[in-house]
Amino acid sequence: MDEQTLQVFLTLSDTENTRDTAALLRVNQSNVSRALARLEGEVGAELFHRHGRRLELNRAGAAFRADAQQVLEGLERGRRHVRQLTGPLGTIRLGFLQSAALWAVPRLVSNFRKVAADSRFELRQGFARDLFGWIADDALDVAFVTAPGPARSGFGWRALVEQRLAVAVPRTHRFAGRASVGPGDLDGEEFVAFTRTTEFRTVIDPMLAAAGASVRIAFESSEIDTIRGLVGAGLGVAIIPELTSTDSGDEVYVPLEPRQSRTLGLAWSTERPLPASVIAFLDHSTAASFAGR
Repeated sequence: MDEQTLQVFLTLSDTENTRDTAALLRVNQSNVSRALARLEGEVGAELFHRHGRRLELNRAGAAFRADAQQVLEGLERGRRHVRQLTGPLGTIRLGFLQSAALWAVPRLVSNFRKVAADSRFELRQGFARDLFGWIADDALDVAFVTAPGPARSGFGWRALVEQRLAVAVPRTHRFAGRASVGPGDLDGEEFVAFTRTTEFRTVIDPMLAAAGASVRIAFESSEIDTIRGLVGAGLGVAIIPELTSTDSGDEVYVPLEPRQSRTLGLAWSTERPLPASVIAFLDHSTAASFAGR
């Protein structure tokens, strides 16, 4: 029993004539007769009363008609669902680092919706290790994240923007007016650090150690906004990415020397085909998306 056979049956139930059904479906009349015979054989009962060339649904046929209609409607719903997921207007499952939530994600989404106004997004934030795991598990289509690194295979990645690291200090701090600060200058400072589970911590700790700086860790957080708030309240200094929005707080950013930065971009799986909507999003999202940020 297939979709075409069910369509023949439903059309026959309307026309009550094999010739008219064949004309509507643009098939041979013999194909209609064979389809009906095959269907009646599968269900184990005749579905029509025969009155010469005219067919009339019998009791079994009338009952089966409702079921056949539901089956075809279910198939169409399934096709629509697949088109929503994989077609040009399919929902894009976009992941991102928490630190990019306020400045990068709105820019990426709004820029794409200028050319695809009806596009839809499912947004999810996490650490880099989470984002790559979710992509690998097909829980995300694409993520705004740091490069995957040699230990992670099966990913494509395109750089979009570079974030310079800076020393965030309270406005009243003695470093606030300086042109730059080196890691060694932070020796003895009260420090607001990233938690040990974050990738930032694996970058900053060796940097301080190489400069011989011993800081007093007063607070730890995985969220940049929390770290900013603690610094602005005068509770310590921190090494974080320079502010990438017009939102000003109570902290001051002093460039870190020698220069240190991280590059962010879009990552996706190379292990499976990408939906058309995701391909369009990747094609449209370039470094120009962040020009003048």
